[in-house]
Amino acid sequence: MKPEDAVLASVTVRAAAGWFLDQKTLPRHGTVRAFEDGFRRTLEGLIPRVEDLADAMATGEVPARVALAALAEARRRLAEPEAPGLRGEVERVKKIAESVLAACDHHDTLTGLRVCLLCDKPIRPGEDWEPFQGARVLAEGSWPGRVHLPCAARDLQA
Repeated sequence: MKPEDAVLASVTVRAAAGWFLDQKTLPRHGTVRAFEDGFRRTLEGLIPRVEDLADAMATGEVPARVALAALAEARRRLAEPEAPGLRGEVERVKKIAESVLAACDHHDTLTGLRVCLLCDKPIRPGEDWEPFQGARVLAEGSWPGRVHLPCAARDLQA
């Protein structure tokens, strides 16, 4: 897989997870099943890649430790049995979707890939961007998120 294919896959799965998390009404059972299947396949491929990236870092590096903790949580969520009722099942799959987003974020952090926090599209070399941390106070040694300058301008106008 070429790097740009990995970026596209990451953006696509992020969009799917974000859509699923944003649902205000209960989707049909078949829809929940389909999203869960996609999220599972994504995590099954992404978890080993993120583990390899974390293992390649110096022992004790904070980004690697945080990524490994998130992967442990993702595995725990994947192992949970089907929840009773459609509402319970939607909530369970939403937790898996959150793990997909976290795993994508950790993959991007460990590879140095930067994605705009406002549009979820990659920030390519030479594109104008600015740091964005929202209301968070950054820990020492951490990187702020980035946003495309046009996205930041649109966000300010909204």
